[in-house]
Amino acid sequence: MESLERITLKTQAGQTAEVSTYAGHLLTWRNEEKQDYIFLSKNAVFQPPKAIRGGVPICFPQFSNFGRLTQQHGFVRNKPWKVLEQSAWSVTLSLSYDGTEFPDYTHPFELRTRIELCDDNLEQHLEVTNTGSGPMPFTAALHTYYAVSDIANVQVEGLQGLTFLDSTDGRLEKREEAEAVAFTGEVDRIYLRAPDVIKIHDSGAPGGARTYEVRKRGFPDAVLWNPAAERAAAMSDLGDPEWRRMVCLEPGLVVSEPVELAAGATWTAAQSLRVHRGVGPSAGSAL
Repeated sequence: MESLERITLKTQAGQTAEVSTYAGHLLTWRNEEKQDYIFLSKNAVFQPPKAIRGGVPICFPQFSNFGRLTQQHGFVRNKPWKVLEQSAWSVTLSLSYDGTEFPDYTHPFELRTRIELCDDNLEQHLEVTNTGSGPMPFTAALHTYYAVSDIANVQVEGLQGLTFLDSTDGRLEKREEAEAVAFTGEVDRIYLRAPDVIKIHDSGAPGGARTYEVRKRGFPDAVLWNPAAERAAAMSDLGDPEWRRMVCLEPGLVVSEPVELAAGATWTAAQSLRVHRGVGPSAGSAL
């Protein structure tokens, strides 16, 4: 990580976050006791154009293979970004694309991300402007990796009754019956029209149980992922036991509300992350 330019954000209470100008990538978020809220793999490779395993990669202009690009998750997570504004607690970065580098994506755009760190929450905003002359199709996600004590201690609340595409089963459409989703094997699901508030409960977190409260805006879908042992073993930048220390909950624009952004128009979305002590629907006060 030393080879990448990093921007450190810090609150008066001592919470910190690190953002890389490579990929506009949020790398870490830590509390005053230096406990990680965001997972960054110990085996991550920090050598562009390799994507970074962990943090919050930005998937754009395509999530997975939902689009016209042959490149998984698009290309902005493999590019250097520019710093537009910076303060002690926030940073705004941008990436401009002229539509010529990738023959399978000829739509020019300007993409911005703004990360704001407060004493009890972190916000990330995403904004894209179509700088071309025609409509611009895209899919997107904030591929957020949360740090957990062990995936066996994790339950995700707020998805019951939703339809999801099961990527471990040919993206077969299924219904979520569980009040709280647990992880007994590989989970890779795209939940359609997910609620704007979803909670991740970790009963084994340092210092007592922990709940991540995820509030999303402008992202209709949510992706839930943990690769489990067999798939993680094939990932040199993850592996065992790193896969046990993470879970991804990604606000996404994937399936439910396809976008073709008009020339000159701007699309915006965001997520707000808050951490609470306690596990359950009535988790306690924010840290």
